[in-house]
This record gives sequence, C-alpha cells and structure tokens, in this order.
Amino acid sequence: MQLTYLLALLFAVVVAMFAIVNAQPVTVDFMFNEFQVSLALVILVSAFAGAIILGFLGLFRQVKSGFKLRELQGRNKKLENQVTETEEKLSQTEQKLSEAEDRLVEKENALKELESRLLEKEELLKKLQAEALSGKSGSDAEHNGKTCDKGQQE
Repeated sequence: MQLTYLLALLFAVVVAMFAIVNAQPVTVDFMFNEFQVSLALVILVSAFAGAIILGFLGLFRQVKSGFKLRELQGRNKKLENQVTETEEKLSQTEQKLSEAEDRLVEKENALKELESRLLEKEELLKKLQAEALSGKSGSDAEHNGKTCDKGQQE
C-alpha cells in the first residue's frame, strides 16, 4: 500500500515537472468552442481528471468488495452455525450411542447369566435323568422280581 502511494507521488512530481517545462499556450478545441490555455494547465487538469476517475473506479471497487465481504461474512456465520448444530447433533448421537452400548453390554451380561443358569439347569436335569434311570433300573429289577414272585405264588 505504501509503495502505491510512493509511486503515485513520484508520478505526480514527474507530471508537474513536465507541465512546468511545457508552459507554452495551446489551443484546446471542444466541439463547440476553442480555448487558448497553457499546456501546463491542460496537463495538470488532465492528470487531475484521470486521478478523479481512478478514484471513483477504486471507490466502486471498494464498495463492491464491501458488499462481497458482508455477503461472505454472513455466509461464514451461517456455516459456523451449521457446524455448531452439527457438532451438537454429533455429541447427542455419541451420547445415545454410548448409552446404547451400555444397554447392549448389560443385555449381553444378562444373556450370559441366563445361559449360565440354563447350563446349570441342563446339568441338573441330566443328573436327575441319570438318577431316575439308575433308580428306575433298580426299581424295574425290583418290580420284575415282585412280578416273578407273584407268578411263582400262583
């Protein structure tokens, strides 16, 4: 930025020196009138008019940039809000996931407990069946023996 001002000042000095060196009168012809003026004045007025035109163009560019900046800031704010909302949703989802995982672990533990109890009951059932079979075998022999005794008595 300072370089721009320095170059503009240097250009202004060169134009002023050129205007002073070329101070003879010239005829300026507009469409409807002719004027006799100093060449220095024509050069300085032309340079000043150019500076004003460039100033307006720069001002137009600044205004356009300002509008663009506001638009981008608004868009940035909107995106930041979306990021915040998304982060909140992510946090809620992570919390729900953690709760679901905890419930899953609890259910898995309950399932393991039930499986363990089922195995115990199956083992108990097998023991009871084995006892019943061994008791039935003895009881069958006893029962057969009684049947045989009854048959002999008759």
